[in-house]
Amino acid sequence: MLDVRSIDLSYGASLCLRGVSIAVEPGSITCVLGRNGVGKSSLLRSIMGLETVGGGTVAWEGCDITRMPTAERARAGIGYVPQGREIFPFLTVQENLETALAAAPRGSSVDSEVFDLFPILRQFLRRRGGDLSGGQQQQLAIARALCARPRLLILDEPTEGIQPNVIKDIGRVIAHLAKDRGMGVLLVEQYYEFARGLADRLAIMVRGEVALSGEPAALDEDAVRRLLTV
Repeated sequence: MLDVRSIDLSYGASLCLRGVSIAVEPGSITCVLGRNGVGKSSLLRSIMGLETVGGGTVAWEGCDITRMPTAERARAGIGYVPQGREIFPFLTVQENLETALAAAPRGSSVDSEVFDLFPILRQFLRRRGGDLSGGQQQQLAIARALCARPRLLILDEPTEGIQPNVIKDIGRVIAHLAKDRGMGVLLVEQYYEFARGLADRLAIMVRGEVALSGEPAALDEDAVRRLLTV
């Protein structure tokens, strides 16, 4: 589904990503972990075309999309939930959801399943996004991405600043999307326990490189924790 091979990314003279490779299969969850500042968010932004890579390739369903504009990647079936959620605070929940329809197939409407996944949003359709709690905003951000009908969902730290009960709800939704709907999921996460229990594959980044990767059960937990310890 997604095949990222040996991508490099620089910010000026600073090399942020060094030969990073990662892949996501349909119906599977790949989680990227690492300390702050190792390039996790830059990797996701590169995959979405928000950053221009200096080398390597990004392939989507067998096609090279390395130079494809971000909007076209969204229309091709890649959904993105950025760090910080970036909902529209002055638009209502309904209006926030409808913004995703620009990337959905022609004639689409807001997917009613998002209200089954996140029931609280049905109650707050006319409430402004900025008036929601942090956890509710995160649910809205994920629901908005799903309204574009993606086949791959990319999430940047979906549990950041979220209360524990909402973290569990988000984990259940991510698992449902992958296992029951066959969606590929790529997420950056800060909590190892959450990632280990959810992901089919982990990738641990250190200084812009993937230092360790594999199925959670096959990785040395002590080695993983050493790479994640500040």
